[in-house]
Amino acid sequence: MFPKTPTFKSPFTTFGKVALGVGALFVVIGLVVYFVLQNLDESFASIIVISVVGGKGVLWLLIGTIFTGISKRADRKLYYLKEYGDYYEAEEISLVSSMHITSVSMDSGSLGLTTSVYALCVYTNSQGQRCRVKSRMFMWNRWGQEHETLRAVIYVDRQDPSLYAVEMIYQEPENSQVDVDYT
Repeated sequence: MFPKTPTFKSPFTTFGKVALGVGALFVVIGLVVYFVLQNLDESFASIIVISVVGGKGVLWLLIGTIFTGISKRADRKLYYLKEYGDYYEAEEISLVSSMHITSVSMDSGSLGLTTSVYALCVYTNSQGQRCRVKSRMFMWNRWGQEHETLRAVIYVDRQDPSLYAVEMIYQEPENSQVDVDYT
């Protein structure tokens, strides 16, 4: 019913890619209709079409670029903190639903909902203080299942402890059976 290992994709990444695709489609449709109407000497109609359809396409491209940029910025922050920050293992992890259903999939005849969640993590820093951090949103398809197989690694900037990134890691259960497909 569920994939073997969950992915921790951000809804920002998914929506950004969809918005970029929709925007490109609107721009192409607007340009094609514009050139067809220009060849038919319908200049006023072609200007309306390019401004309405092409304008919607540019708007979707802008929205997609913003959402993709948010995701890329978070990825760069994680990469930077992995290189130059302190590393802590989360002692407690709680998944909290953001109440947004991000995708619906039909798998084996059953309805599977993927919700957007974020993790609240508690760790002890090098000074012995217990700190609570919140991860960025990600899509989780195993709501209510296998929370014990989640691990969170927190990377904290050495100069500014308020700058952090949380990396979620899924570990296979130790007593899980591996299904092998010999087709």
